[in-house]
Amino acid sequence: MTTRQIIKEVINQSLGFISRLEIKNEFQLFERSEPTPYARCFIIFIRALCKDTNWIEQKRAILNEDLNLDFNKFYHVRKSQNQELKFDKPILQLLCFTLSALYIIRGELNFENQQIVKDYLNSDIKDDLIKRGVFLGAPGSGNYAMFRAVISYYSMHTMTIDCGSQITDWINLHLKNVNKNGYWGPSNTMQYLHFQNGYHQYEIFEALGVSEAPWTLAAGNTAIFADELGHFAPYPGGGGCYDYDAIFMLTSPFVTDIGQSEAVKLTLKTILSEQNIDGGFCESKLLRTHSGSPRPFALISHVLKQPAQTRTTSTISGLNLYRSKHRCVWTHWCETDRFWDESNAWDTYFRLLLVARASKFLKCPGAELFKINDFPGIG
Repeated sequence: MTTRQIIKEVINQSLGFISRLEIKNEFQLFERSEPTPYARCFIIFIRALCKDTNWIEQKRAILNEDLNLDFNKFYHVRKSQNQELKFDKPILQLLCFTLSALYIIRGELNFENQQIVKDYLNSDIKDDLIKRGVFLGAPGSGNYAMFRAVISYYSMHTMTIDCGSQITDWINLHLKNVNKNGYWGPSNTMQYLHFQNGYHQYEIFEALGVSEAPWTLAAGNTAIFADELGHFAPYPGGGGCYDYDAIFMLTSPFVTDIGQSEAVKLTLKTILSEQNIDGGFCESKLLRTHSGSPRPFALISHVLKQPAQTRTTSTISGLNLYRSKHRCVWTHWCETDRFWDESNAWDTYFRLLLVARASKFLKCPGAELFKINDFPGIG
């Protein structure tokens, strides 16, 4: 098969998989899970990425209504639990996914949800970024920084609220605090957390055209984490987030030629070969067996072929994930845990997005089969 035929088949198989996750306008993250508002967003993202415009047009009205209802209901649930919503990842993440999904379907926030967005805008962005530890590279702080930028961007471009000063402050603060590795936080050695966390700010930099960010420096320091299969996670088999985050950095038009093409080719080849038989993609096919048992020899092989500076981190991470409490993947997206090798909407989206991004960078036949959403952030 030609590259284009392979990509076309991967798309068709993926669309077949996610069609089984849709049940009467409700959406599952994976086939064993309960319906979840996050899955609705992920499936909209996949349909749009794969140019399934007919599906989007047919369901546009009901999707617009349900996206608003889902977010509003979840917001009030979190509020009733006395969460500090200003820094609450589940609600901020669903809000930004919702904004991106609404952008795709040409929908809009209803009045009540617009008021919620305005509440976030009234909170000082500089103080909040500092309080959340963004410039110290605190775990999860990259996500938070991206959320705040997405909310300001949406408000300015869709709700016609002047957020120019907030966005300018966001950019300037990040440029001022970048470390010698091109990311944020301690800079003595480059670690997985640096790029997996800091990638989120580069998503915003790219969307806003911030060319003065140290793109090539950051990309070069990310490339060192590639393993022999082209995965970028600290554990064998890669991960939807780790692998996409790295490929995003290596393929940005703001990154100069640092010899990254071969690494991107290897990752693309590997991901295209890792689609599950049911048509979906999973987090990792190499970390555990299908029954959940650890695969220690895969970890040993992975660690031994890593750069010296990452071996300790990879060993600790892998051994930690072999503990019984990590037998499955837990997220706040649904109540049911999924297996590491179980197909799901999130990993399917991120794997397809990686294929789209890598094939476009490499000018592969088949790149034109995708349409990457130009809304900032993930979605």
